[in-house]
Amino acid sequence: MNAACFDKCECCACRDYNSLQIDPALAYVCDVVIVQTNEIAPQTVSGFMPNSTAKFLTICLLIQSLSGAASDPVAASSESAALRDISKIQVDERRLTEAVASRTLTWLTGSPANNDYISVGRLANFFGFVGLRVASGHGLKRSEVARETLSVLNEQQRRQMMLLVQAQKDALEKAHTARREMNRALEGLLAFEPVSREQFLDLGRDYGAHEAELGRVLAQTFGDIAQTLSTDQQRALTGIRTTHLSGEARHGNGGGDLKLRLSKEDKKELVNLTARFLSWTTGSQEFNDFEVVGKPSQHFGFVALRMDSNHGVKRGVVAKEVLEILTQSQSDRLREASIQNATEFPRFLAVRAQLMRVLEISLSGDVIDPSHAAYLGAEIGEIEARMTWSQAMAMLDVRNSLSESQSADLLAMRAKYTAKTEASGLEDPIERGRHLFAQCAFCHNSDNRLPIGPPLDDIVGKPIASDPAFKRYSPALVRYARSQSTWTEEQLDAFLRSPKTLVPGTVMSFDGYDQTEDRSALIAYLKTRK
Repeated sequence: MNAACFDKCECCACRDYNSLQIDPALAYVCDVVIVQTNEIAPQTVSGFMPNSTAKFLTICLLIQSLSGAASDPVAASSESAALRDISKIQVDERRLTEAVASRTLTWLTGSPANNDYISVGRLANFFGFVGLRVASGHGLKRSEVARETLSVLNEQQRRQMMLLVQAQKDALEKAHTARREMNRALEGLLAFEPVSREQFLDLGRDYGAHEAELGRVLAQTFGDIAQTLSTDQQRALTGIRTTHLSGEARHGNGGGDLKLRLSKEDKKELVNLTARFLSWTTGSQEFNDFEVVGKPSQHFGFVALRMDSNHGVKRGVVAKEVLEILTQSQSDRLREASIQNATEFPRFLAVRAQLMRVLEISLSGDVIDPSHAAYLGAEIGEIEARMTWSQAMAMLDVRNSLSESQSADLLAMRAKYTAKTEASGLEDPIERGRHLFAQCAFCHNSDNRLPIGPPLDDIVGKPIASDPAFKRYSPALVRYARSQSTWTEEQLDAFLRSPKTLVPGTVMSFDGYDQTEDRSALIAYLKTRK
């Protein structure tokens, strides 16, 4: 292949082959002329399966149509007006170490409800909105972008967007369910349950495939609407992007107050979808491919901590505090996971970029192949699961080596940022109790060389302060055991409600559960632990 031609080519096919180290002899595209050879390199990345030149032509024409806006003075100035250059934001070992350290706090001291929380738009986040928000200096407001965008769309286009709110619900719920299954497996690790790496990777593939299907559903409708945009609408949408990128947007009721007959939840989802439509149809591959350190392995509750603190928590600050509490060897263990994640992250971005190219064909009016999208999604999901597993193993190793003072410091740090944990909301009491037990396991860990609290197996009906292998019962609990000899369900309920009230002087740092349902569920689960 002509090197000069390759360097000048702007099409996605050439650039993807270059970044993924696929033999350039496989195919290249220059000036909408496709050349294919019969020689396919053995290192070709699995999942990219063009069976004809038509697919390459579609992609090339699509990218030309997307980049063609550069001749428009409004479009040409939009990215250069950005407050931050996203091309200079790199995910490296330092950032990954901050992510793992901050998650160590949230996962070991949090709850299943914290782990399950995910912010609006983070599922199937394939449409460039994160890049747009970061490039705007985080000043961009999703609701304002959506309102302004809806004011540009005509009645039929708005109707298509509202119908999409309903049409995507099945795929959205399946993606949420698959993500929760991964979280339950992680919580099983916290509760000393057998979970294999292979099982977890399978869950990751399932989650990735469902997330890609959700992305396909959204992209197809976005593409259908984009095909109907007039030139004036395209210019208006690009103008919205430019003003927000440059920080010149006037915060307020931009775009007017559109009266929409939707429920509160559906309105939230409409805002989410419309903002992504704007970022995707006016953006570029660079923005679609952009991803931050927090996306892979978003299973450890850090987003919930940020929400609980009213966005006052900064990842770097939390990470620094956590690392100051840990010993050098504990910090090094987290860094090992970060190094492993740093080797995986480029591959995650590369395969994700392949999926973006598949989704982008809808912008040229073509139909996305569901099986192709799911295939790539599953591969992305497996990479994310490998990264997540590596982090979880490191965090568990740290937990198993924590001293009593370190545990107390981490719990106090959590309390500094958040209110008390709320009820998990699960209907099955035993499953609800199992999830709550993940918090108990932070201290009552039989795998710890120096356990902070005694093991809780067979605790219901067991004599109080009687485990011969545990030598560190507080004098207050030993005194209490002389008058109340057994951990009955009633005694456990009172203790779990407020340990310090029932046993003044206890060294147990947990404040207790206010919710009767939580205490009952935890006791029901403890009865199953033999």
